This record gives sequence, C-alpha cells and structure tokens, in this order.
Amino acid sequence: MNTNELNYEYSFDCEGEIENFNHLSDEHKFSIEQKIVDVIFESFVQPADEDYVTARFLAQTGMHRAFFWSAAQAAEKYLKAFLLMRGISLKGFRGHPIAELYKEVCSVSKPPKLCIQHHPDIKIHPNFSRLFKPLSIDDFINVLEVQGSADNRYNSGGISFNSGYLFALDSFIFGLRRGVGVPEIRNSLSIMDRLLIDKFYLYNPWFSVSDVALMDLPNDKFNLSGSNTDTTLNRLVSGSMSPHSKMVLQWLEKKMLLPVKVKRYLNIK
Repeated sequence: MNTNELNYEYSFDCEGEIENFNHLSDEHKFSIEQKIVDVIFESFVQPADEDYVTARFLAQTGMHRAFFWSAAQAAEKYLKAFLLMRGISLKGFRGHPIAELYKEVCSVSKPPKLCIQHHPDIKIHPNFSRLFKPLSIDDFINVLEVQGSADNRYNSGGISFNSGYLFALDSFIFGLRRGVGVPEIRNSLSIMDRLLIDKFYLYNPWFSVSDVALMDLPNDKFNLSGSNTDTTLNRLVSGSMSPHSKMVLQWLEKKMLLPVKVKRYLNIK
C-alpha cells in the first residue's frame, strides 16, 4: 500500500498496466500515480461525499425516497473508489450493482472493516428502539439497491424508511471511506453551506470533530422518523386495483419507460 503526500493510500500497479512505466524516473512514476489518484478522488470520492451529505440532509427533513437514492449513489461511488485504488477494473459492472460491488470489495485480500450497527454514543429510548429491525450488512445493501434503484427515482416502488437506515448508512460509510484511503471528509465539507454541514454532523459521532455528549433520541434537536409508502404502479402490477390494471399498464408502456418488474408482468422482453 502506497501513501502519498496528500494522505491517499493506494495499491494499484502501474508497471503491469502502462508500457515502459518501469523505465521512467521515480519522479515521473509518482506524477502518473498522483494524477490517477486525483481522477479517482474527483470522479468518485468527492461526488460520494456530496451524495452522503445530501442523504443525511434528506433523511432529517422527511424526504425519504430521495434519501435512498442519494444513499445508494454514495455507497456505489465509495465502493468503486475502493476497488480502483486497488487497481481492480470496474468495466465488468453494469448499471448500479451495489451488491456485486460490495461482494467484490469483500473478496480483496484486505477488505475494509464494515458494520451497520449505530455508533455506541447514540442512545435510543427503549420505546423507539423496538421500531428498528435488526439488519445484516447484506440486508442493508439489498435495501439500498432496491429502494435506491434508478427505477425508484420515479417512485415506482414506494419506500419503507426509519431512522435506523440513516445510522446504518453512517456506520457503513465511515468504515468504507476509511478503507478507501483518502483525506478526511471535512475537506469536501469546506465548500458546502453551513446548514448542510450542521445536518451532516448532527448525531453523526463517527465523523464528529468534537467530543460532545449526545442526548437520548428522540429529542428536540433530532427526531426519529419513519414512513411506508406504496404506489399505484405497484398495485397495478399486483392486480389488486381493478380488472383493467393490465390495460392501464399497456397504455403507460407505450408512452414511458417502465420498471423491469412491469415489463415482466406484461411479458415484454
């Protein structure tokens, strides 16, 4: 694992990938590696930081469908950054395959230490803790992939949210981002609006820059929230709305791009 002057850590091998690389001076080798790392950081890590900050803001302001989209985007980009910093190609992945990327990350010789349990400093009142169902990391990845899918940008499937997903995201991204080997997230936060920064640090002790005792949740500063929504499209596919559901879907299919589940229902390849 190499470490450069900007606190990036990487282990990709240019010598086996770039012709005549081994004939270059150390200075030129470092310059090439530096620029590769810069592109990875600017293309994946910085946008992932923005997606993650956005996801936290959306979760705290009741926009739960949008939370899952931003959370999924953040996780996908961090996973890709982790692989690229180790020289692993992304060209075999299609779409937004968070589960496949996660599986690939876990297969490397030194995978990141990941968890989704909320930070031990976060204390939730017993009357509310029972609302948070236990999740495995695989379960969490599946939730991000399904509820944060490209199809669900258009609210095709509805969502099921509780604040436990936000705390799971905090834990997961803290471990993953640390494993990527890049500068601390406060570098990305420095250009953001104060409101976003405050929302980012609120009840996020993994990334906190100060040691402040946290009050039990919920409280006046941080409310716990949840929502469950279904959609007309879901009900049409299930056939529970009317005997004419298929006709409705057939009309829609001629006018708009529909999710894969609808195409399967209509036997459209």
